[in-house]
Amino acid sequence: MTARGLVSVTFRSMSREGVVAAAKKASLSEIEWGGDIHVPLGDLTAAADARELCRRHIIDVRSYGSYYRFDSDFSPVADTALALGADSVRVWAGSSGSCDTDVMTYSALVARLCGDAEDAAGRGLSLSFEYHPGTLTDCSASAIRLVRDAAHDNVRLHWQPNQYRDAKYNSSELRRVAPYVDTVHVFAWEGERRLPLSAHADAWREYFDILGSFGAPRTALLEFLPSGTEDELLRDAEVLARLTENL
Repeated sequence: MTARGLVSVTFRSMSREGVVAAAKKASLSEIEWGGDIHVPLGDLTAAADARELCRRHIIDVRSYGSYYRFDSDFSPVADTALALGADSVRVWAGSSGSCDTDVMTYSALVARLCGDAEDAAGRGLSLSFEYHPGTLTDCSASAIRLVRDAAHDNVRLHWQPNQYRDAKYNSSELRRVAPYVDTVHVFAWEGERRLPLSAHADAWREYFDILGSFGAPRTALLEFLPSGTEDELLRDAEVLARLTENL
């Protein structure tokens, strides 16, 4: 069964209490807490507060949305995730796209990745790469290569569609990486234009059908809204519920 949740960066201007209340009102059961605003890296007090708020409102902490790119010490990231009560850390696959990353840079990142994945596993954590342009997960071939080169079962993918490409392209990419996906970020964008989720309902129905054929993803997280209002969250949460009701 696919759980439905919220990425806290959807409401960057909202307090942690407000994010939890909004998720609860929208009948969402999980939250990914972002490391930029709500749970800053190394702020164990903020992490503990977010964890307690979720516990009090019977919402699961899905993951720690870090911006870690394997270019610094992983320990503070892991410490923050554990204080938060997360069992997964969302990470970024470097700082350059697959066509712009030379062999030496790639090899160095993989070496760091293997060490960090080992460390994470020892702490009961998994690492999940955000599928994102400008990183080594900018296409299916590079993303699959990276996960395989990691050679650790706790390295997975946080998939999301490329807002600069059409649904046909995204469906084709998803079919290739679906076996490695444990979480999806759900939104409806066309370039930089944000739309209601209903505008891309057909595309998301196909995405979920693809994922379901490989075993449903653990969590579908709503991320970003046209204007960032709670009413939009309620509306998109209803659409997401219909799209995932059979997963």
